[in-house]
Amino acid sequence: MAICIAVYFLISSLAGADQNPEHPSEFRLSPQQKAGLLLNRHQYNEALDAYKSLLKENDAGSYVFRGLVRAYQGANRLEEAGAFIRDYLSGHSGSSAGQYGLGYYYYLEGNDTKAREHFEKAIRLNEQNALAWNNLGASLSRTKSYTFAIEKVKQAIRMDPYNPIFYNNLRRIYQETGKTGLFFADYKHYVRDGPKLVAQGYGRVIAKTLRQEAFKSFSQGNLDGAIKKFTETAKIYEEIGHLPGLAATYFGLGALYEEKGDADEAQKYYKRVLSINPNHIQAQRKVK
Repeated sequence: MAICIAVYFLISSLAGADQNPEHPSEFRLSPQQKAGLLLNRHQYNEALDAYKSLLKENDAGSYVFRGLVRAYQGANRLEEAGAFIRDYLSGHSGSSAGQYGLGYYYYLEGNDTKAREHFEKAIRLNEQNALAWNNLGASLSRTKSYTFAIEKVKQAIRMDPYNPIFYNNLRRIYQETGKTGLFFADYKHYVRDGPKLVAQGYGRVIAKTLRQEAFKSFSQGNLDGAIKKFTETAKIYEEIGHLPGLAATYFGLGALYEEKGDADEAQKYYKRVLSINPNHIQAQRKVK
């Protein structure tokens, strides 16, 4: 039973396997990161003040406007976001970020015609505005213009291959078309031909999905199913060279095999963890 509980929490905690293991002090966060932290904590009014302060300092990128609109939405004041950004644009008509922000407001309001109008304006003002490309794709997908939607989101990925939002959005669109396999086909293409950063972006989304399936199998008492999904997850991490995720997955496999009663196989995976991270305390304790 103790092992079973440990495996349960282990698998659920693996959702953070793709995150940066370092947690910087709030004192070292940039003003934009602090605003985002307030937003994630659901401190919406404080987040609004922080984002508006960034606008006053002319630090008005598209992510600032995205955060601002989301803060208004969280505070149940979404309508005010449209008025605020329109007022901003009256003095900053050439702001690609501002046009994106107004488009994002209309997108959340469900007005795809107006949303696309402003996303397209944002792109005309700055072709490198990755958030505008991504949300243009998201808006097109809502009207089932899937071919164009996929094209726009892939353009966002080319502009900013680091952002997981874009890969998740692309997978969702493929899922809506009933052709999720195409997302995996894209992934294999980038693993083979590069760029590596894009392969990693696709791979992390696939790994996250597999982990969720592993957790579901485990919660249903299907250890073999969980092991199968974790093995597939490990293969993805091997292909993209993501060592933190691979170490966490190997440890998960060790715990699952231990739960199954296969001590030799469990030891094999615990040793693999240590081959990646010799200082992994839990794996050290498990190895005979």
